[in-house]
Amino acid sequence: MSANQKPRGVKAGEKVPELTRLKILWRDSLSGDAREFWRGRFASSDAQSAIRKEIFSKLKINLGSDPALTKFRSWLDQQDAMDEEAEQADEEERRILAEHPDWTKERVREDLLRRFYNRARATGDSKLGLKTIAADVKVESLRFDQEKFKEGLKSKIQAGLDAILAEAGNNPKVKAAVEAINAATNAEEKKI
Repeated sequence: MSANQKPRGVKAGEKVPELTRLKILWRDSLSGDAREFWRGRFASSDAQSAIRKEIFSKLKINLGSDPALTKFRSWLDQQDAMDEEAEQADEEERRILAEHPDWTKERVREDLLRRFYNRARATGDSKLGLKTIAADVKVESLRFDQEKFKEGLKSKIQAGLDAILAEAGNNPKVKAAVEAINAATNAEEKKI
């Protein structure tokens, strides 16, 4: 996060909450070794108050209470789960592309969406189901916007060609050129 950016929910001039500072530090600055060290501390049987004191001592972040550390650990578990899900999706995509090298990215996406829908349904994982629906809706929305853009562009091009024809009257060379442009445009559309 750049120095000019504020964390979400923090107004200009307000102090960034300590829990938010720890999340930002974890996400943006801590090395892999440092993260592993802290994961080990979180998994230890030491009291949360001792871990909070150590966080203050080493990271200069003062989590004022055990619930704050519990919230951070819960956030970290959620981040880990999302990272694992993303890794699984990447691995599934890689495997599918290896099994089906002729598949387009669109075909792989459709297959992954189908699998995620099925996994969410089979496991009762409503969060995965909602994420899958959101991804599917986003893809469909982008596809719709793309089609709308193409149709609008096609209409503008056709209107321009019609204006050229009207301006040129019955000039056979202009008419042949416009027909050639229309034929080329139609051939390109069939490729898509």
